Formats: sequence, C-alpha cells, structure tokens
Amino acid sequence: MLTTRGTLALLVAFTAFVAVALQLDRQTDLLQQSLLGSTAWIFLAIALRLQPREIRAQVLVLIAVATVLEVIGSIIWGAYRYRLGNLPLYVPAAHGLFYLTALRVTSLPIIQRNGRTVVVSVTAFATLYMLRNLTLALPDLLGFVTWAIFMRFILRGTAPVLYAVSFVLTSALELYGTSLGIWTWQPVLPLFIIPAANPPSGVGAGYAAMDALTRRIVRRLGSETRGVTSSDAPPPRRRCGAGRPRTPARRSAEGIRPDRAR
Repeated sequence: MLTTRGTLALLVAFTAFVAVALQLDRQTDLLQQSLLGSTAWIFLAIALRLQPREIRAQVLVLIAVATVLEVIGSIIWGAYRYRLGNLPLYVPAAHGLFYLTALRVTSLPIIQRNGRTVVVSVTAFATLYMLRNLTLALPDLLGFVTWAIFMRFILRGTAPVLYAVSFVLTSALELYGTSLGIWTWQPVLPLFIIPAANPPSGVGAGYAAMDALTRRIVRRLGSETRGVTSSDAPPPRRRCGAGRPRTPARRSAEGIRPDRAR
C-alpha cells in the first residue's frame, strides 16, 4: 500500500544513499565500486518488494531502458564519462530507485493537490536555469535543446507533474554527481559538436522521455500478455446437438419418446 509515511521514508533513504555512495565512489577502485553497486541492488530489491506489482513492472522496464541509453550515451557516444571509464554497477539500480522515488513523491497528496503550481514553478525554474547557462563562456546549447524537449513533455505529455518532480530530482543529482567528479559531461558534444555545460541545464528532460517510453513498453507487454492468454484459452465446449430443435427423430435418438416430449 502506498502511504505518505512510506514515501517520505523512501525519499529520505534514497537521498542518504546517494549522498554517501557517491562520496565513497570518489576513491574506489573497480572491485570496491562493484561492492558498492551490490548494495544499490539490495536496496532496490527491498524497495521493490514493498511496491504493487504494476509499479515493480514499470520500474524494471525503466531500468532496462535507462541501461541501454547509459551504454549508448557514455560508453559508445561519449557525451559524458564516468570516473573509471565504465558503467558503474550501481547506476542501473540507481535509475530504478530514482524512478521509484519520483513516482512515489508524485503520488503524495500535497503534490497532487498542488500539481499545477508544481508544474508552473518547475517550468519557471527550468527556463531561468537554461537562460543562465546560455550566458556561460561556452553557451550551454545542449541545455537549451534538452529544455525544449522538457517543455514539449510538460505541455503535451501524459504526466506533467511526474516530469516536473523528476526534473528537480535529476537537476539536484546531476549537480551533486558532477561536482564530485563521479561523471563529467564533455564540453562539446561528440558528433553533433554542440557545446554543453557540466551538467546541461535541461538534462532532467531525459526522465520525461524515458518515462514515456517505459509506459509505452509496459502497455505493449500488457496487451501482448492478454492476447496470448486469450488465444491460449480453449473454446467453450458445446454440448452435442445443442442449439438444434428437437425433431421427433432426434428425440428418439436421445431416448425420449415423441409422445412424452412435452
């Protein structure tokens, strides 16, 4: 059951975990980082066990989506790099914990009651943040592009309050992680040659896009599962001769004398 106390406990626990884990990762080698990553997966397993089945499925799909995008963005494309040049083991689990936390925070009664205010306030913050980064010595053009993507989801997306909450959480996490040197954005985006701040101001748009893709995949998987279930179900059995009028010949075949058929 989703309770306010449980949501606040998850938010505090996730915030504390990120604060401690990223500080520890500043000095870890690959083995120590892997051990740190295992704690993130244990935390995720415990948190998911307490959630409804639908949310568990949604979080697991997002982890798969985020991991693929992390490999493309960091390892292949090189838009940003983690400290050891790898994809830390804790990153996929952290994506799941982050998304779960954002979903739960969005469900808080105070957020739901003031959804419009939250969306307007975060949109204003995102816009000012973007404009500020355009005044840097190397203008944050990637921040402008991602801000535009964020605005598209805010104006036309299906879950603007969730996108707003995710934007704030992502911005805080990106500022913290990059300040510690855990990951670093390239000053000029490879291939597209677009200048970027460290971090880009609109990077929070990434979770809006991942949420939209995740929901689409979950719906698709759900419809396919229902389709397989219905196709596997045997057709209803029809009693031999059902639906046909009982003629005298048929009554005789069924052992019913015609003169007693009434």
